[in-house]
Amino acid sequence: MYEEKYCNECGTSYGVELHHIMSRKQLKPLEDCKHNHVNLCYNHHRDHKTGIHHNRKLYLKYRLIFQNYLEMHLLKDYVTREEIKEVLEIKDKPLDRLLKSLRMHKGKYAREDVILKCMADKKVTEEEILGLEQ
Repeated sequence: MYEEKYCNECGTSYGVELHHIMSRKQLKPLEDCKHNHVNLCYNHHRDHKTGIHHNRKLYLKYRLIFQNYLEMHLLKDYVTREEIKEVLEIKDKPLDRLLKSLRMHKGKYAREDVILKCMADKKVTEEEILGLEQ
């Protein structure tokens, strides 16, 4: 069954492509994490003026959405590997690669460490996005 996809920005179904919020180059383990994906049309994905790769505000907007997802679903200060896997919905090998550099505390990972790792060590703030509008 074919599922029609729409651009998250303008709603068109023409030329819609999958964009990785945290790029495969930045964070390969999240390549197949559906929460790290957004559908964008050619103009909002690749265009040299309006595309997410050239429009910092749009780029940061979707990073903030992904970051907020993580913050809303990783609720405890320390989380287990299984809880992280459930939130990210990724397979074991990518999860192991993601977590390998994080320190464990009594068999769990610090929530903030996990979120920071999923954001490629750089969290986004709303102020940062608003500053681009000045």
